[in-house]
Amino acid sequence: MKVVLGGTFEPLHEGHKKLIDCAVKLGGKEVMIGITSDEMARKRVRCVLPYELRAENVRQFILRRYGFEPEIVMISDPYGKTLENDFEALVVSPETFEMALKINAKRLEMGKKEIRIVKVDWVLAEDGKPISSTRIKKGEIDRYGRII
Repeated sequence: MKVVLGGTFEPLHEGHKKLIDCAVKLGGKEVMIGITSDEMARKRVRCVLPYELRAENVRQFILRRYGFEPEIVMISDPYGKTLENDFEALVVSPETFEMALKINAKRLEMGKKEIRIVKVDWVLAEDGKPISSTRIKKGEIDRYGRII
């Protein structure tokens, strides 16, 4: 099953790992990971590691955990490769669920079939709130959800 997942992945935290785990469980080695370009990532977060480092971190995580190198592509817009490629599943977080709906609406406009959306729940930090890159960057929690 061809599965797609996209994000900035910086810093790579337990929530990201849960999304990747779900994508690999569904698609095995047929997983495409879209990682935002530096320009796209910096529109949302000012300070972010360069694309090459973020992609390498994801590649190394999957290689260590699953023993294969995933297909990683740079994405420059919120649709990534989802309008040009056919996937059986799109793995999203609650934060990116609305974008997944827009992707499917656009695909239908283009005469393409919808992609099954698989929404993965948040991973919660010690304080019961979601682990997020924003919270980590603010120094509230670490990448494992521990209160700092």
